[in-house]
Amino acid sequence: MMNKKYIIIDPVEGIFLGTAKNEDLNFMEVEPGDKRLVALFSNNNILDITKAIVFLSRKDAMHYLHTYIIDKYPEAFVGDVEDESDALYVDTIAIVKSGYGEYAWDMIDALPMQSELVH
Repeated sequence: MMNKKYIIIDPVEGIFLGTAKNEDLNFMEVEPGDKRLVALFSNNNILDITKAIVFLSRKDAMHYLHTYIIDKYPEAFVGDVEDESDALYVDTIAIVKSGYGEYAWDMIDALPMQSELVH
């Protein structure tokens, strides 16, 4: 059975992947002790993430968008994705099948290949 899930998308930054604490991002220059959360988007996907965090209702997604995202990313919006799993994430394939592939190109590039050989 397909479940409808909701993701946040910014036309410039891509798919909202989730958040990370500044202190956990040792590859970024941050002030020592800075414990703020950083929004991770697919167009800056230096971790090669292929799954995005989801919200189980449009209301929850809109609340998160307007509370944490919209001030910095005013063009961001909520998109719906069909998915079979009960997981709190959705994979790149489901995102593309739902029509959001143009925002997920860096996630597509991060997908593992069956073979590294050039044919």
